[in-house]
Amino acid sequence: MKTILLGAVAYDPKVVGIWDIIRDYSNEYGCKLDYVLFSNYERQVDSLLKGHIDIAWNTNVAWIRTLNATDNKAKAIAMRDTDMAWTTKFIAKKDSKINSLEDLKGKRVGVGSADSSQANIMAIYYLNKNGLKIKESNINNSEVDNECVNIIRYNSDLGKHGDTGKSEWDVLEGIKNGSLDAGTIGSNTWIRILEEGLYPDGELVSFYTSPEFCHCNFSVMPNTDAEISNNFVGMLMSQKKENPIIKKMMAMEGLNEWIITGEKELKGYDTLYEAMREQKLL
Repeated sequence: MKTILLGAVAYDPKVVGIWDIIRDYSNEYGCKLDYVLFSNYERQVDSLLKGHIDIAWNTNVAWIRTLNATDNKAKAIAMRDTDMAWTTKFIAKKDSKINSLEDLKGKRVGVGSADSSQANIMAIYYLNKNGLKIKESNINNSEVDNECVNIIRYNSDLGKHGDTGKSEWDVLEGIKNGSLDAGTIGSNTWIRILEEGLYPDGELVSFYTSPEFCHCNFSVMPNTDAEISNNFVGMLMSQKKENPIIKKMMAMEGLNEWIITGEKELKGYDTLYEAMREQKLL
């Protein structure tokens, strides 16, 4: 069998360690694997579409762009168990008296990078779905429109689709220092805040949580040899936390187990697909 070439994006130095472990394990398992790293997901999607790589470890935004470019024929073959229940959180200070999306009228609301599903795309989607008017603003504009949600964008690390989380921490800092009234982050960042006690005494609260959506997956083209997909998925499914090196990798990559992507998981991308179409992000 040929060596499978997998693409991933280098959003953090730890990525090298993660894929070194997976590559070495895969080769010992009998599934020949190597990987290449990209600086952004747009280049990775392009490389998958052109056949330069066999499998892409894609964000949900990269997956939907791949799906759209292949007339919805691309395949998602596996994902992390932790990719299934992401949400967008609207955050404000505890004493802000902001308790609902409706309360955001006339307020300055920070959103994350334009290509981040959790910190921007789904936030804008649900503001629109709740009938709220949005006005683009910037951090230096002191005026607000009291009939609109005044959006401040933090486009940190574009091309990484929110993987670095920098834009979310920028939003949180804006809420903390008072330059923002509220903001949007991903549920993974909110969980970290709660677990690590980063904002003591309940300084920040989440006043709205979006419905769940799915995040990353391993994507392949429609004509990918079934043997490649099956061998790769079989290798992933064989990885168990009882193996110390696999346990280390899973902790670094943020999962408990790999799962095969099925109909239920694919449904978890539907609202993001709709949101990206509405926002002309395909």
